[in-house]
Amino acid sequence: MRMKYVFCILMSLLSGISAAQSRLDYFMTEAAKKRMLGQWSAAHDLYSHCLEIDSCSAEALFHLGRMSFYIREDSIGLEYLYRAVELDSMNPYYVEPLASILIRQSREEEALPLLERLSRLQSGRSDVLYHIAGMYDRFGRTEDAVATLDRLEMLEGKMQQLVGKKFALYMQMGDSAKAFRELQSLCDEYPADMSFRIDMGYRYQQIGDFDRALQIYDEVRKTDPSNVALQMAMLDYYAVQGMDSLYVAVRDSILYAPGTDTEKRAVLMQQMIQRASADSAEIDGVTARFERILQLDSMSVDMLAMYAAYLNYRRQPQARICDVMSRILHVEPDNDMATRWLLSYYAGTRNWASLEEICRRGVNYHPEELAYSYFLAMILSERGDLREALEVMEKGLRLRSEETRIALISDAFLVKGDVYYKQGKWQKAFEEYDSALVYNKDNVLCLNNYAYYLSLRNENLDKAEEMSYRTIKAEPDNKTYLDTYAWILFMQGKYAEARKYMDRIVSEDSAEEFLLTDE
Repeated sequence: MRMKYVFCILMSLLSGISAAQSRLDYFMTEAAKKRMLGQWSAAHDLYSHCLEIDSCSAEALFHLGRMSFYIREDSIGLEYLYRAVELDSMNPYYVEPLASILIRQSREEEALPLLERLSRLQSGRSDVLYHIAGMYDRFGRTEDAVATLDRLEMLEGKMQQLVGKKFALYMQMGDSAKAFRELQSLCDEYPADMSFRIDMGYRYQQIGDFDRALQIYDEVRKTDPSNVALQMAMLDYYAVQGMDSLYVAVRDSILYAPGTDTEKRAVLMQQMIQRASADSAEIDGVTARFERILQLDSMSVDMLAMYAAYLNYRRQPQARICDVMSRILHVEPDNDMATRWLLSYYAGTRNWASLEEICRRGVNYHPEELAYSYFLAMILSERGDLREALEVMEKGLRLRSEETRIALISDAFLVKGDVYYKQGKWQKAFEEYDSALVYNKDNVLCLNNYAYYLSLRNENLDKAEEMSYRTIKAEPDNKTYLDTYAWILFMQGKYAEARKYMDRIVSEDSAEEFLLTDE
């Protein structure tokens, strides 16, 4: 009878546990549905109810922890996640999020044991091992870092990146023998790849063992005498050893070799420029080498751009830089840098024919850059091609980029106004001037032109005077603005004031010859 009684109790308990588990599974499923639908509040309530059913539900704790971070309750979220990991310490999907959060919060010392556990649970995770090795290094646990890199090497094979890290760690530990054995193992693994041997020679050179470095370089030369990486290493060797004649000979042989790529040439020329900045005797040599390189590779835009930058740095005549920029456009017609530079150069030298050509190129390749349309419209307007000038300016304003300077937009509307004025369309001209002043109320050229044209039509002279006065306040010595203001005062019948401003332009005792020749 007693055994039967115990059996009944056990069955009753098991039945209760089974019923509780069924309820837990049901509410956990419902909570997951709400979470996936983005109904966070409902999901949170359901997961909380799951904890009422089973306070040790790691799954419910985990999801409540994640949701707590979404609503910025970080401390509560961490507490939930820690409890979930304690209850189910072998679940990598709980361990990893907690470790990630701790790392984001700069709590690496707390995250490290979790990552170590994760690396045991998922032994093939290279990314986790990289994190751990980095942390060991930062915490000064160098030997542990090396051991972790050894684990990585077993997973991924012998790689230059891993060997390089181990080399640095061994050198940090003061064990150069092990450090160079790592480099040698890489060379043994890939005997046909001379880059690893060259790198080892360079590292010997860095610690001052020049004899061993030279021995390695000589071994590589016997196998691959034309190796460019070897020549670059030897170049550095000669520079450090102060062997200037050998340095120059090797440098030039690399510079002029047909197989040398542009990037290496650029590095060498940059080094030469640095040497020239310390030794003026090298300056002429830099220019000569640029010219010779460009004869070999006239299509290199990067080298041409570097040459132009060097000429500008040396304050060489702008005409020489102009020639280089033109060569860039010959190779790369849509090069924005060269087009912009030439726009500025031709505008400054008033070379209208070349300026028109470069503006047409700019409008074609870079229609969003309003400056090209602006200068082209000005040239066309001055030449009397008013219809085309208006079309160019309207298209430029329509296609301008959002980064266009407000002052330039204002000037563009000013050009449109001037074109309409030349066409005899007074009202349209004044509308464009109003638009220009909306973008830049202090556009003095617009203020001057607007005021002058109003006065010529004897319209709204008070407004004309106010605008003209602002121009002479901005530029008190500008004769054009003074002349406009004096003229408007004259049109208003303010003769004494008009005479006062005209006297600021020419004195009453000025010779007639002076007056006739003064613009």
